[in-house]
Amino acid sequence: MSRPHSVGKDLVANTKTVMFTVPTRNIAKWLLLFATNHSTSSKWFTCWWYDSSENTEIEVLFEYSLTAKTFIRIDGTAYVTLDEGDEIRVQSETGSACTCIITVELEQRSTVQQFS
Repeated sequence: MSRPHSVGKDLVANTKTVMFTVPTRNIAKWLLLFATNHSTSSKWFTCWWYDSSENTEIEVLFEYSLTAKTFIRIDGTAYVTLDEGDEIRVQSETGSACTCIITVELEQRSTVQQFS
């Protein structure tokens, strides 16, 4: 059985922030990334998927330019599957006022397999 879960945060500018960590014995489908720039000028936004099994960050967006008072939304029929311990990390540019929201669908497992 799966259940949806959303997390929203007002980001501290120029600080890498963990939005979500997949709990033990769970997998997650990452369904939505929404980020908005409340600043009065363009600011960049970066997002990573941290793959705990490989101990590496995969760039999803790198210094994506968000013009003043605009947003980016990544959603649709595609998704990223995250294993236990994987994280969604984000960061916005110095001087920015950015909000980020992610939505995942969690599925609890009796055991979790890590795939290489």
